[in-house]
Amino acid sequence: MYVRATNDSAFREHFEAFVRELGPLTVSSVVVAEVAIGIADPARHDAAVRAMTAGTTLVAPTADDWVGAGSAMARLGDDAATKTRSFWNDALLAAQCARLGATLVTAHRSDFKRLARHLPVRTVPPFPFPPPA
Repeated sequence: MYVRATNDSAFREHFEAFVRELGPLTVSSVVVAEVAIGIADPARHDAAVRAMTAGTTLVAPTADDWVGAGSAMARLGDDAATKTRSFWNDALLAAQCARLGATLVTAHRSDFKRLARHLPVRTVPPFPFPPPA
């Protein structure tokens, strides 16, 4: 959602309204790092981080989150999908959300559904876009 909001002004306006209505949000440092990786121009990193964390609580995974993510991945087996950086970040984020009792808003729910077999993470899809007429 954050990458899309960075690149799509119409989506950003809708996302900002979502945050105003339902915020403040809690933002994981895992998400901030993934967004930074996804922004090709390093000159845009600081602005993106400021935008993502404005009016929110920025949280970092704990040692228990790292252990829980690793354990969940080990239980899922040795398929290629569980060996990617992206999946590892999803596992770490799932463990963090489970510990915090936070609901994860994501457009990519399939990996989190797999992880939910071993981590009690709740996910919901993001708001509809474009917004209903």
